Amino acid sequence: MNREKILSVEDLSVRFKSDEGIVNAVSDVSFELAHGEALGILGESGSGKSVTLRTIIGLLPRNRTDIRGRVRFDGREIQDLSNDEMNAIRGARIAMVFQEPMVAFDPVFTVGEQIAETIVRHDGSSWADANRRALDLLELVQIPSAKRRLASYPHEMSGGMLQRSMIALALSCGPQLLLADEPTTALDVSVQIQIILLLRELQRELGMSVILVTHDVGVAAEISDRLAVMYAGRIVETGTAAEMIEAPCHPYTDGLLSSTVLNATKGKKLNAIPGAPPDLIALPRECSFAPRCRHVQQQCLSGIPRLEPFGKGRATRCLRVSEGQLELQSANPAL
Repeated sequence: MNREKILSVEDLSVRFKSDEGIVNAVSDVSFELAHGEALGILGESGSGKSVTLRTIIGLLPRNRTDIRGRVRFDGREIQDLSNDEMNAIRGARIAMVFQEPMVAFDPVFTVGEQIAETIVRHDGSSWADANRRALDLLELVQIPSAKRRLASYPHEMSGGMLQRSMIALALSCGPQLLLADEPTTALDVSVQIQIILLLRELQRELGMSVILVTHDVGVAAEISDRLAVMYAGRIVETGTAAEMIEAPCHPYTDGLLSSTVLNATKGKKLNAIPGAPPDLIALPRECSFAPRCRHVQQQCLSGIPRLEPFGKGRATRCLRVSEGQLELQSANPAL
């Protein structure tokens, strides 16, 4: 694998104005992504995962969003690009798979027309060539009767077929970076597995870099080389997928693994994380996870912990690291 960086996110913070106050959606997020690497971002709803993706691809309205920090794609600062420059990159070099394909597709045009239009727009191909390429893409994502489905409207296709079509649309111009935002949320379990395996196969076959946002540990483990766990807008732990699932460091990561069916025993209750995430309008000035943490100490309330290196290529936002108190957790302990 080429380990050269394709994406670098440094101290990214994103804030929105609301009637209730300033929403701190993302706070001081930093990570890097290599060519051909797959990164999974895990966390509950409202943790800042999707906002991070939309910042990278430039989908947040600049007039209503306060974005600080740096996002560098293939050596270029995303924030410094004009709308025209960003439009040239979006879809062609950075593509996104949304979690609701029925909303993402235009209902008055066929699926084939929408894929072909993207190819014509970015590659300058003729419509005839674009339609042939659209057919190839539908076959690539394993849609049955692909030629007939080119003429189908979104409402005429099942959720699984639509999600495959959304992946085909995202791949239409050969992007270097694919952003997948909860790509299996709206699908039943059997179709979820098919989409996960398809994404993994395409990522490896095409050599793309992928960032997968999900709350499903099983999905993230299947696709990702590395994981980043987010809580209350901050990254609280990073590391390889295998190491983090085998031995999570941060209590929140430990809780996520404990509350999933991935390692659950039939007939036993899942160990759900108690409490609820904090209000992003009024974030505490100490560890945000402290009210829900079984390891909380007085020091945890004295300030926001830093993301400290831990072991080889790992980091966690927990005071127990710097104080030498951290013991690696088993993958499924009782909370």
